[in-house]
Amino acid sequence: MKKFKHLLIKLLLITIGTSIPIVLTDQYMRFANLPKNKSRVMLLSGGKLDSSRIGIRSYTPNSSLLQSAIYGDILTYSYEFKTDQNGFRISNECKDNSPKNNLVAITGDSFTEGQGSSISWIASIQKKLCNQGKDSINAAIAGYGIEGMQKSLVYAYERLGARKAIVAIIPENIQRIDTRMVSNEICSMYKSTTCGLRTTWWHHPKNLSEKELISFAKKKNKTGIIPALKSFGLHLRRRILSYSSRDTKIFQKNIDAMRSIISMFGPNNVSIIILPTKIDRNLNSSFKNKTIRNQKLKIFLDSINENVTVKDIRDCPLDQRHFILNDGHPNESGHKLLGICASSKISKEYN
Repeated sequence: MKKFKHLLIKLLLITIGTSIPIVLTDQYMRFANLPKNKSRVMLLSGGKLDSSRIGIRSYTPNSSLLQSAIYGDILTYSYEFKTDQNGFRISNECKDNSPKNNLVAITGDSFTEGQGSSISWIASIQKKLCNQGKDSINAAIAGYGIEGMQKSLVYAYERLGARKAIVAIIPENIQRIDTRMVSNEICSMYKSTTCGLRTTWWHHPKNLSEKELISFAKKKNKTGIIPALKSFGLHLRRRILSYSSRDTKIFQKNIDAMRSIISMFGPNNVSIIILPTKIDRNLNSSFKNKTIRNQKLKIFLDSINENVTVKDIRDCPLDQRHFILNDGHPNESGHKLLGICASSKISKEYN
């Protein structure tokens, strides 16, 4: 009995001894708003983003939406955009309403949708297409991998009559898994039952001031030791998965999705644009990581039809000024420069 009592006391002392520093660390991190580098809160007002309405990711159709992002206590970007009847972001409209049934479908991820900017670089190509008597849609949505892009182009081909396609990618897209979006009154999120558990856009009332937006975001921002441990665990999991068979399967799925796009539209009717990220512009990551990305991208491109037009504009001279602070997306000046680099190459394919 005495041995059991001594053991119980030891366990109690060990528990107290380990709990106190954990609690103190957690309280300090909450007070200091840490981990700050993981404190992005994305906001959406005026509509939702989900996969339920037309079977692929889309926003609330025929709407005016406000999209914002707050890092810590700084409103990093906030802008409005409109959606068409399909729920795609309108990045350009032909002044002449005549170009119909001659549709070019453009797809990509947040870089092409224009997340973080009131304009998208793809608008410069769309304007040139208008001048050539061709209409276009920007069916790009944040978070897409090649598989998600393929689904958006199937919709454009079967439902909208598109017969030409532009696929804008960054190297990360070839390793990205396809995930459905779901939404409720509180948020739009990657498939989950709990807002904030995975990538989330929090819904809020319109016409909030900057101060009110920051206050709203702070209530959603998780600080303390648990979010830090989750972030570390996610980072470790990604590193482990990058060497796993699951990673190889995702890569192959994206290759198959790209081949499906080419088979559907025909190799002469598909153009691929490779966009630069901070890593490509040597503003982030290491030389080793960049080399690995480039090797995988080469394998991906070598695995598709050689007759497809590929335009690599990663040499477009974007620097730190052209990207959003604390974010990987181009800002408005970055989108303008990307538009110049891309439109000079890609529009020739549609003459």
